[in-house]
Amino acid sequence: MITGPKHNLLQIRLGTGVQGTPTCECLPSHGECQHEPLIEEEIIAHVLEGTSEANSRLATSYTVSHIRYVQNDTKPEVVYGYLTLKIIEHLQAGGVFQESQNAS
Repeated sequence: MITGPKHNLLQIRLGTGVQGTPTCECLPSHGECQHEPLIEEEIIAHVLEGTSEANSRLATSYTVSHIRYVQNDTKPEVVYGYLTLKIIEHLQAGGVFQESQNAS
């Protein structure tokens, strides 16, 4: 998602079952811009909130096992909850995703 001078990449691996603490991976910086550092614990919390909101709205039961974000993406971390919600809404609407070539 790119919104003016802000940019955020979120990759999540969805599953079902009991929500545990997801693995979180910080990907290397992309480009030359530098911003105030993101707080990983806040990213995780907002992704889980976004998942919970999506599950509530859509009557689904998704869980997140892995999160990836880019080191030099922009704040605020709350945007990762919004992105999670939109990813799950897109998935539920039959949207197509392309798997990352470096996904593991």
